Amino acid sequence: MDNTTITYLLGVLFSVAIGFPAGYSIVYVFNRIPAKWLCDYGEEPDKEMWDERIKKQPWDSVFSLVFIASAVKLLNQGPLYLIAGILALWLLLQIGIADKKYMIIPDQYVIGLAVTALGFIPFQSSYLSPLFGALIGGGSFFLIGAVGKWILKKDAMGFGDVKLLASVGLMVGMKGILIVLIITIFTSAIILGFCLLTRRIERGEEQPLGPFIVAATAAYILFQQEILFLVDWYLNLY
Repeated sequence: MDNTTITYLLGVLFSVAIGFPAGYSIVYVFNRIPAKWLCDYGEEPDKEMWDERIKKQPWDSVFSLVFIASAVKLLNQGPLYLIAGILALWLLLQIGIADKKYMIIPDQYVIGLAVTALGFIPFQSSYLSPLFGALIGGGSFFLIGAVGKWILKKDAMGFGDVKLLASVGLMVGMKGILIVLIITIFTSAIILGFCLLTRRIERGEEQPLGPFIVAATAAYILFQQEILFLVDWYLNLY
């Protein structure tokens, strides 16, 4: 075997060594985090929050395969991006599960996500890009929530979504957060609109936005180069 093949195989083994434990630990950790993380401050956890929250199978196997494949993909951008990306994806998945099941985004995970932004700084266009990304991400949804509350006379946007997008902005920077916001808005509108039309959800029924933010951010982390190429290609048409 030549050096290129050996390097590639070593990279794959390195990806498996990182991806497998990351994916396999998702269910284990989520089932053992304090129940108070899964409810608002001042509230007491429901009894079900103390029981098994996610079944080990098939999710242990599914998450392990997903993270191994993700690690192999991220390795193309170097070991540092791989490590930062896997950590971010792990935290994002924990957040997505928590918001989907319990309509809560644990602050502990959001803070962890903000810390992982340090690993993405070398891949930003400038050192100010993460700051602008955080301001755009958190600020845009804070403004939407404030306007929605003024119009509807009730909370239109959870503050957890605002904090999550601020942390995401720190990771992906100014250009990245704009793309994440666009993907989030369009996918949530299409999917929730379809669910309304098919009566899977009722009008006025509260739905978590966190899973859409998580999915959009994960897509950007994994396919950043491809997405930016398509964006630049589209902009060059005008």
